[in-house]
Amino acid sequence: MDRRMTEPAPGRILVGTSGFSYDDWLGSWYPPGMPKRAMLDFYADRFPALEVNATYYRTPAPSTARRMVERAAGRLRFAIKAPGELTHKGLAGPGVVLPFREFLEPFAEAGCLGPVLLQFPAGFVYTRDNLLYLHIAVGQLAGLPLAVELRSGTWDAEPARRAADELDAVRVAVDQPAVRGVSASLTEAAEGPFAYYRFHGRNAGAWYGSEDRHGRYNYRYGREELEALAREVRKGAPRAQSTYVFFNNHPDGNAAHNAGQLGAMLGLPPPPESPRDLFEDA
Repeated sequence: MDRRMTEPAPGRILVGTSGFSYDDWLGSWYPPGMPKRAMLDFYADRFPALEVNATYYRTPAPSTARRMVERAAGRLRFAIKAPGELTHKGLAGPGVVLPFREFLEPFAEAGCLGPVLLQFPAGFVYTRDNLLYLHIAVGQLAGLPLAVELRSGTWDAEPARRAADELDAVRVAVDQPAVRGVSASLTEAAEGPFAYYRFHGRNAGAWYGSEDRHGRYNYRYGREELEALAREVRKGAPRAQSTYVFFNNHPDGNAAHNAGQLGAMLGLPPPPESPRDLFEDA
């Protein structure tokens, strides 16, 4: 099956995961013993899109981007997460932004750059100063297809929602547990050139206070939950040129399993030689 792509077809839904190079996916999704250098090729045979999260922690050299493009060989569209220095530390200067833009260039040149994600923390609440900074951060990445994730529930009420909708960026629709300060339910995908969904899981008990920093995402969606998410994606997809859906519940391969299940529910083409239980009931 030819999975090469340039621009997504109108109305296309692209499902994938947030990150791919996890040691605990070996044996739970990747074949046991698979070397890390083979993971991207394996992933690209099974999903059409990947959200790159490593850029949140540091911006790699453009040579890393070129290697990813070469290994994907036209099969993947890459969504890239903006540096945490920009979204979490309030550093919007050229020292942060210019290296990140340089990293994006190989993806853009190859025609496989998807949205650029700016994910703000739950503590980034709606205030006049934060709204101003939001405009500054978006402005620093002007000219790119931008998606903004606002986890604080303070952005869900008017006039905050209206102010966020006026940004030159798409508001991310988020599924996450209803815990203090966090938006309590799946936000509706905004109309625009693309829609963007992120599914973090619903592990409310570990969202705050867990010694394991990945514990909050250690959750596998059940079939009924996935069917409800699929209905939301189907409802939002006709309003966008393309729809990106990423699972961030990554521990133990949960994200990859759930992404495969959701893709099957949406009627997307199954991947070749899928892991045996990818489409089984959760």
